[in-house]
This record gives sequence, C-alpha cells and structure tokens, in this order.
Amino acid sequence: MINCLLIMLGGGIGAVIRGFITNFCNHKFNSKSPVATPIVNIGGSFIIGLLLGSLLKLDWIEPFLIVGILGGLTTFSTLSSELVQLLMIKKKFVYFITYSALQYGVSFLACLLGYIL
Repeated sequence: MINCLLIMLGGGIGAVIRGFITNFCNHKFNSKSPVATPIVNIGGSFIIGLLLGSLLKLDWIEPFLIVGILGGLTTFSTLSSELVQLLMIKKKFVYFITYSALQYGVSFLACLLGYIL
C-alpha cells in the first residue's frame, strides 16, 4: 500500500515538473518541432539509468523516484501522440522515422550511459 502512495505522489510531482519544462520550452524556443519531449525523455532516461546503476538501493527509490517522479516526467504517450501527428496529419514520413528512431534510440543510450556511470 505504501508503494502505491509513493508512486502516486511521485507521479504527480513528475507530471508537474514536466508541465513546467513544457511551458518553459514553448516560451523559450519558437519551434514547430517538439522540444520538451526529447528533453524530458532523454534526461529522464539518463537519470533512471543512474539510479538503476547506483549502489544506493533503498526500498522507496524505485516506486517513488523511478516509477513515480521519472515515470510522470518522461512521457512516451506524448511521444506517441507526436509521432501519430507527424505521420497521419502532417504526412512527414522521413521526419517521423528520424524522430522516432532518435527518441527511442537516444533515450535507451542515455539510460544505459547513466547505468554505466
């Protein structure tokens, strides 16, 4: 039961942080391309890797930090939505392939790098 509360609390915190990052990026960068999604997905994946690879193995780290905060921060559902828009609405197939490969590939590599460090 305590793990569910930690996940719920962490998820809320992560979602709020993501909202702040999205708003900041929308105001800072005047781009037609999504900027916040790669930042939170790659950065969050790197931090998850750091936590998974660290010697710090406390019971609350996975439910609160990894599943909760970082799960709420990183958002592959938003990525999926952006990919559908690129493919179906904007009809930008090459950008769709490039963006999806970079997002998934770089996020994985960031997580792996964090784990190794």
